[in-house]
Amino acid sequence: MGKITNKGKFIKNNFVIIAFILIFIFSCFASPVFLTVGNLRTVLIQNSIYAICALGMLMIIITGGIDLSVGSYVCICVCLTAGFIQGGMGLAAIFAVGALALFFGAVTGVLVAYAKVAPFIATLAMTSILKGLAYMYQVGENRRIDGTFWPRFIQGSILFIPTPVFIMIVVFVIVLFLLNKTKFGRGLYAIGGNQETARLAGINVKAYLVAVHAIGGFLFGLSGMILAGRLSMGTATVGDGYELDAIASVVIGGASLSGGTGSTFRTLAGAFLMGILLNVMNLMGIASYPQMVFKGIIIVVAVLANRSE
Repeated sequence: MGKITNKGKFIKNNFVIIAFILIFIFSCFASPVFLTVGNLRTVLIQNSIYAICALGMLMIIITGGIDLSVGSYVCICVCLTAGFIQGGMGLAAIFAVGALALFFGAVTGVLVAYAKVAPFIATLAMTSILKGLAYMYQVGENRRIDGTFWPRFIQGSILFIPTPVFIMIVVFVIVLFLLNKTKFGRGLYAIGGNQETARLAGINVKAYLVAVHAIGGFLFGLSGMILAGRLSMGTATVGDGYELDAIASVVIGGASLSGGTGSTFRTLAGAFLMGILLNVMNLMGIASYPQMVFKGIIIVVAVLANRSE
């Protein structure tokens, strides 16, 4: 009986890693194209954007919150990045869009921490606000930025690593450090465990919540900036479903939506698990609707595997 329990604990603690390995092995046999350098490079680049969103979502979920506005951040930051560059701002455009994303996140944090608006409602409202602003800004044709410095940078490489992947690695290292080696990270876990206990322990809960939403907003916006570089244009038609993919990656990675738990490594594995699964289904010629079914099944299985006894 003890051995079964130990096996159960091992599977529970390492579900996302086991699932990742199994899906990777399956993919190798399912399509001869999967293991080609070109395809693996595509998987890494495409899913680096989702992974960055997932890491931002992880920090928010650890506090017991959630953010439904990820896709709208991506949408408006794609539009603003292209628009500002088209307007001749140059490199300042990138800093301006990053600052705006940080600001929007801080506004959400203020609503949650000080106005006591439920995260679900606050971020649902922000979804509508940011999407509306994106469409208002993006009146007329898509804003093309072909041949400018940003698409060249994003579509290039840093130290032989595709730029989006390099940025994702940097974000991963920073988030890993914040969550595991700083007082701020320990505070986020404490808030997710019990806000009142965290407050009594001397943690400024309100300030932490504003900060974590601001960081999340910046990372979601960063994903939008990267996407603008990949598309070489700004369009308000992107971003739909990004919040669901981010939440799914965190949940598959074993984090609890009630807060207090979450792993940077497992969240990254969760993001790429979904990416590899969708990639191999595309290679196998499986239509988009069945893909949605498989995706949902993976999420349910992950929740069941990770839930407490």
